[in-house]
Amino acid sequence: MQGYKADSGFAQRTAEIDISTLAPEFRINDVIRTTYEKVGLESLEAVRSLPARIGIGGLPPVLLNKVRPLLKYVQLTKDEYLFQQDDKVEFIYFPETAVISEFQMLADGRTIEVAVTGSESAVGIAAVWSTLPAVNCAQVCVGGTAYKIEIDVLERELTYSRPLQRWLHDQLNVYIKQLSQKVICNTHHAVEERFCTWLLMLHDRSLKSKFSLTQEYIAGVLGVYRPSVTCMAKALREKNVIDYVRGQIFITDKHKLRKMSCACYSELPSLISYAR
Repeated sequence: MQGYKADSGFAQRTAEIDISTLAPEFRINDVIRTTYEKVGLESLEAVRSLPARIGIGGLPPVLLNKVRPLLKYVQLTKDEYLFQQDDKVEFIYFPETAVISEFQMLADGRTIEVAVTGSESAVGIAAVWSTLPAVNCAQVCVGGTAYKIEIDVLERELTYSRPLQRWLHDQLNVYIKQLSQKVICNTHHAVEERFCTWLLMLHDRSLKSKFSLTQEYIAGVLGVYRPSVTCMAKALREKNVIDYVRGQIFITDKHKLRKMSCACYSELPSLISYAR
């Protein structure tokens, strides 16, 4: 190692933490916290509420433990936008109890949903490899909790972790599969079938049977006009499949709803990780 000169800046930084004096069970956490606070990240105190048993994003326990100190806990409210079309995506979101919808705008001003994500995956992962603005709008469909991480922070972690890279590639493939299935569904299946499938997907991801959904919002999800939703909802209520009142929709018979859904639903449940 002759001729090698230690970086005095690095030596000075590491000298600020006396590793030998730290208890073994706290040593790594203290080093991580000190390092990230020095580069100007937000306080990590909120992250410490993350239970050890939690499962998000399809992350295996080993990887979850690795990124846990970098996650920030957030409460997401219904109809809140995480980002809109052409925005710069700054965070990746890992829903816990929240459910996120992604939309595309049609030429006539209508919208249509292209993806829906719960605790089985993450929202915004394509931005890790791209500097281009968001191609979709991401909006909270079912309010609840989530965890977020800055894109730049995750990129740094990917540099040192091949397993994390593989996980992110797997999640991107899952996302592409759902987009592809949505194209098939929106093109070839009846509106009523698509609506039943969508309600089942919300149920599977939120574990709820009651949702705050207006007919206008449902029309935006399905890419149809509101009168079509009114007729469809009335028909489903007459069959005792759903009920609705004042912006609330209830699944009253999941078995019937399953029978009336389209074939896409049988393709999508395999994407869901029942971690809760």
